[in-house]
Amino acid sequence: MTPEEILSHPARVLSEAQRETYFQMGFLVAEGLITTDWVKRLNQASTRFLDASRTVANSDEVYDIGPNHSPESPHVRRLRALVDRAPIFWEFACASLLPDIAADLVGPDVKFHSSKLNYKWPGGNEVVKWHQDIPAWPHTNYSPVTLGVHLDAVTAELGPLVCVPKSHDGPLFVHRSEDGNWTGSISEKDLSTLDLSSGIEANGPAGTVVAINCRTIHGSASNTSDQVRALPLYVYSSADAFAWMPPPSPTTRTGEIVRGNSARVTHVDPRRCPVPPDWSKIGYGSIFTAQQQQ
Repeated sequence: MTPEEILSHPARVLSEAQRETYFQMGFLVAEGLITTDWVKRLNQASTRFLDASRTVANSDEVYDIGPNHSPESPHVRRLRALVDRAPIFWEFACASLLPDIAADLVGPDVKFHSSKLNYKWPGGNEVVKWHQDIPAWPHTNYSPVTLGVHLDAVTAELGPLVCVPKSHDGPLFVHRSEDGNWTGSISEKDLSTLDLSSGIEANGPAGTVVAINCRTIHGSASNTSDQVRALPLYVYSSADAFAWMPPPSPTTRTGEIVRGNSARVTHVDPRRCPVPPDWSKIGYGSIFTAQQQQ
């Protein structure tokens, strides 16, 4: 669906002003959308998995493990395929307000794509370089939106997401090195053409939802606080968007319709998209491993 078609449908959760801001800026930071009860339950589930990671030595299908990980001091960078880890994570993806928020941004027919829970640890210099999402998992159109939920209050010290306004209307960049290897980030040469100083931090209290269009340039700085920042991320698209390459992080729920109906006709956006590696053949670690290798 086009933005005009999406906006022609009544809003379910967001205000009209919030929806228009998303389409104009390429992202939205909306406070007070997720209830305290949901935040508490998600935090409790996150804590259980962090505690369980103490017995894990290396990255596997559940955990992306950081270099400082130990039984005494867990360092989990990502909980993979989140909706497959515990029922609560899929319940949140399909039975909370989250897919209704997605419907306000992608249209009434909503398809689930993927999810993960990222952790940013203090003092680890864990910078996420500037990147766009869609080059890793291209679709027939650019409706996919990532919805992140603050499980605690997020301030500048915690290394919040930073989005470059209106970059979704600009070019898509090839996230590879000169020799063709996947880097998961925009090259320094391409970054020199952008005004990154306009980036806006996605700060807010617990329960804030951050919506990022798949074309929007974003990244995050180091966490200089003394607490970990946990951020569950859920990706949805319009039902008429179809992936044309294998997803890097598939789940058992990928492709399920969580609101409305399946599409009978695909919407194909004529704007070009770079082709990622075939993840089904080479496997996918995470954006952290790709960027650190680079």
